Amino acid sequence: MKKNILVVFTLFIMAVSGVYSFACTTAVISGKATPDGRPLLYKNRDTPSLHSRLIYSDKGKYTFIGMVNPNDIENKQVLNGHNSAGFAIMNSDSYNINSVELKEDDRQDGEIMRLALETCATLKDFENLLNSLPKPLKLSSNFGVIDANGGAAYYETGINGFVKFDANNPQTAPFGYIIRTNYSFSGDVSKGKGYSRYLQAQELIYNGSLSNSLTPKYFMQNISRSLVHGLTKTDLNQYKETYAAFRDFIPRYYTASSVIFQGVKPGESPSLTTAWTVLGSTLGSVTIPIWINGKKSFPKILTADSKQNTPMDQWATQIKNKLFPIERGEGNDYIQVPLLLSVTPQLISIENSIFDKSSEILTQWYEKGKPNEQALQEFYSWIDSYVTLEYKNRFLKN
Repeated sequence: MKKNILVVFTLFIMAVSGVYSFACTTAVISGKATPDGRPLLYKNRDTPSLHSRLIYSDKGKYTFIGMVNPNDIENKQVLNGHNSAGFAIMNSDSYNINSVELKEDDRQDGEIMRLALETCATLKDFENLLNSLPKPLKLSSNFGVIDANGGAAYYETGINGFVKFDANNPQTAPFGYIIRTNYSFSGDVSKGKGYSRYLQAQELIYNGSLSNSLTPKYFMQNISRSLVHGLTKTDLNQYKETYAAFRDFIPRYYTASSVIFQGVKPGESPSLTTAWTVLGSTLGSVTIPIWINGKKSFPKILTADSKQNTPMDQWATQIKNKLFPIERGEGNDYIQVPLLLSVTPQLISIENSIFDKSSEILTQWYEKGKPNEQALQEFYSWIDSYVTLEYKNRFLKN
């Protein structure tokens, strides 16, 4: 009887975990678990704000590239990013780490991540930063961090401090990776959100580790675009009806971006740290790598205009609106499956060309020990022309 009650209760928690606000699927992967020995830091970001943009900042000790909400004009709340020291950070909100849940407007996550990017080079620096902040903290967050020394860890951080989970520690992470959605392992097990997304991410990442396939491409194409529900195992790739309920898959209507930071091996230049970035819905956008560079530039299609709009994000939104055409009631819970299954292979086709060309460039840079500025800018120009043409030919005709 007790066992049945526990099962029902667990399923109830999973069912209600689809609440839309500030939900993310994230992972920290040690270099021990990747084919090339470089750590990875992954975030699939779900948010009611629906849009994101990129910024450069050189106001702190370290220059950084970060992601912010378009309406954050002063760029106070950084959602994820990496800096010139090879330090990268992201987070997922946790809904079970404090005894009383913080209001969304009271959270300091974005401010802390900006401060960390400005001042931290290592995991130890970040730990010192968290320890130095006045308590109680306005935090309820799973911070994921990697550094240029091979460090890779989560910091489950509540109002009174943090608990560290080290991806390089085999007792904590026997397979070299750690996953978090919207609950903390050090928190109250009867609370939290994102359980079904955790189940699906766990299965996909475990399978990737078995085949030594945990690469940025694997995360973006197999996880950020996974069409299998972690709890019900509904597979939209096999779905026969026109519309399907689309709630609490890893990609969702409220997915606004995805990024995987590929760090460096100890001894490599931090300037080789790569942010593989999907700006906009993962169901309508493609992965584009960006690096910190002397011109402080992004590809034009990833650069926001004076109204804080970014072409790639706008194109992805156009595609997403077609995938979710029902505007009345709970329309954004229902996706048009035949169109989804038509669009996804086209995105992957475009993306494969980007990964292939990026691989050629990165191989040369790894051999030389640093990026080539001219080659970087030429690559950005190629991205602008190639992706723009492909989107116009494939998606933006009407």
